Order: sequence, then C-alpha cells, then structure tokens
Amino acid sequence: MKKILYLFLTFILVQVVSENSFAQKDIFIKEFQFELKKIKASQYENEYFITITLNKNSLYKFVVLNHIGDFPGIAVVQILDNDKIVAANYVNSKYYEKFMFKCTKTGFYDILIHFDDKKIGSSLIKLFLVH
Repeated sequence: MKKILYLFLTFILVQVVSENSFAQKDIFIKEFQFELKKIKASQYENEYFITITLNKNSLYKFVVLNHIGDFPGIAVVQILDNDKIVAANYVNSKYYEKFMFKCTKTGFYDILIHFDDKKIGSSLIKLFLVH
C-alpha cells in the first residue's frame, strides 16, 4: 500500500512540475531590427516606430540585442499606449536588456526605438509571449 501511495504522489509531483515548466515557456512572436548609420537633423528620422496589437492579460517579454556589427548605440525601447509610456527598458537611469510588459487592455500599442546619447547603432529587439 505504501508503494502505491508513493508512486501516486510521485506521479502527481511530476505532473505539477511539468505543468509549471510548461507555463513558463516563451513563445516567439516578432522581431524588430533598427539600424541607424547616420544621425539626421530631424529627431523623428533617428527613431524607429511601429504599431502592434497586444492582448489583455498577456505577459510579453522584450529582449534587446545591441552592437550588431560593432555599432556603439544602445537601443532604448518604449511601449506607448496612445501617447503614454507604459513600459520601457531604460527606467530611472537603469538600462535593461530584457523587460516584461503585462498588457491591461487589448489594442494597438506603439513601439518607439531610438539610440541613447544620439549615437549610431544596430539592434535587434525580440518580442515573446510568456505562456
């Protein structure tokens, strides 16, 4: 009887661990590449802007890869809902190569990318759904 109980508890533990591991998978959605080889006089020409749809109650992870091709720029990524910044990878003078965004409403969000300190650069930003 103890052996059957032990096997049953082991089976339940394996199921719980498996479900928790599965729940933490990242699903690749999209990537954005931004390359700026020359600084232009107009600020908006030095930025990359795209609109995407995100879903309510979903958790998204952004991963920023800098210095592609040995360019010095560090990509600053901002997520905007209308004109309000709702997430960014540069906060309180701290830079994050990975950051999460918990979406509170389904809709269109603007992704704005520029290089810090007005440098040239080449970066790749990957977007994942955390499932």
